[in-house]
Amino acid sequence: MRKYNYSLFITCGIIVTLFSSCSNTERLDVQYSFAVARDVEYDVADFDQIQFTPGQQLDLGFYEGSAWIQLNIENTGKPLSVVVMCGDLINRNYRFYELDTLSNSLLPYDPDLDLAYQDHRTYNFAKPNFQIDLDENEKKTFYITTTSDGRILQGSPLLVSLNEFHAIKERTLLFDIIFYGAIALLVLINLFYFQSVKSNIYYFYGAYILSSCLMYLFVEGRLYGLGLSHATIDHMMFVAIRMWILTSILFATQFLKTKETNFRFYQFIIALLILTLGGATLYQFFFPDSISTLHMTENLLGFLWIMLSLAVVGISYRKRKLESTYYLIAFSAFIFFVTLGLLDSHLTMLPGDPFSYFKIGTIFEFIGFTYFITVLIKKKLKTSEQLEKDLALTRQELGEKQKALDVDSKIKKTDFANIFKLVESSLSTEAEWDEFKVRFDQLQPDFYNQLLRKHPGLSKSEVRLLILIHIGYSQKEIADILRIAPDSVKKGRNRARKKLEVPSEVRLEDFLLQFYKK
Repeated sequence: MRKYNYSLFITCGIIVTLFSSCSNTERLDVQYSFAVARDVEYDVADFDQIQFTPGQQLDLGFYEGSAWIQLNIENTGKPLSVVVMCGDLINRNYRFYELDTLSNSLLPYDPDLDLAYQDHRTYNFAKPNFQIDLDENEKKTFYITTTSDGRILQGSPLLVSLNEFHAIKERTLLFDIIFYGAIALLVLINLFYFQSVKSNIYYFYGAYILSSCLMYLFVEGRLYGLGLSHATIDHMMFVAIRMWILTSILFATQFLKTKETNFRFYQFIIALLILTLGGATLYQFFFPDSISTLHMTENLLGFLWIMLSLAVVGISYRKRKLESTYYLIAFSAFIFFVTLGLLDSHLTMLPGDPFSYFKIGTIFEFIGFTYFITVLIKKKLKTSEQLEKDLALTRQELGEKQKALDVDSKIKKTDFANIFKLVESSLSTEAEWDEFKVRFDQLQPDFYNQLLRKHPGLSKSEVRLLILIHIGYSQKEIADILRIAPDSVKKGRNRARKKLEVPSEVRLEDFLLQFYKK
């Protein structure tokens, strides 16, 4: 119950943080208007040839080309600073220009900036941001341009005050602290269980969690500003995404025991992973300049990954219904929030950052998997303990039965010690046989009477032969006692079997045990 409360607290914190980031914007004492243009083929020198459309809708989805933003702004109050923001996360190709009205040309934000390593954004923040400082009653025009090589473009501009921008940064930081803190907590929980049970699934699950975190760090641009070029970070991001896909599929096959339940399908999955992920990686290193193609490839691989994961669940369901149900519940939470994020990236219909929905889905997914892995392992341990108890009980019962069989087959040789002495002395006269019968009846009072009552057709010599067989003497020993040939003993034994109607598969010694009561 306590773990459930922790999970609920984490989830509520993430959701509250997300929606709090959509608070009402602070009122600005400025007059401004945005205009946008897409599929622009002019360069900066010919900016006045660009046809702008009033508005600020520039969320273009997967887009390849150039887009421009025009901002006309006039400060109607005291000096202030504002920030223009865009929604992009993985696009670092933003340029910021101010219109020089005297020369009718665009002046770059920082002409000495090395654009191979960073763009014109003012702060090293995940989203493009450009600070504008305005004096009292000052009027200016700015231009923002960006190019996309096929990745998602979320370029719609938003004007906020400098204070509000810093508040957005703080909320984003808080969201990240909650997200990565929740991940760290889940890792600690799984490490605790791993120390207890040492299950191999935790290796795959741990790799999946770490790859997910690494993927988010790259996609959100956390490594920009560390001296790495855009191209280097892009290539590292591609590798991180493939690691995420690889570990997720391997974890799914381990969770659902695909290798044990359908080995051929497991081999197909491994071959497909090698072909797609390995092929894309080789292409990346042989053609490092094909960033656009690689972005499209990663999108296709992501879709293939989702379809393949669902196929693994579907094929495993018949033999692993419980595991498949658990996996589908956790994975569906991730797919649900990813779908919300994708829809919002195209339609801008939900509050908050679209990519935040991906991270919320990841938290729900990991909470689900952590819980379900624990449930399955506890169930397995409980089953193993029960099997061990059943095995110990079975061994005990078998031991008792074996002892009983030993007693029944040998009829407690110690009880027959006196009879053996009597037999060894002599059984040549009727008087000696009568004395033997009296001593035998004292040890087994019901054997003789039950044998004759159920089989009255037995002769005296056959009864004596059966008693000696019941005691445990061999054919040769009986021949010596009765002073007859061993073949005669064998013939007498066969005649007795026929009269007793002993089945061919039953030993005569075992058949005679039914007349003996302990």
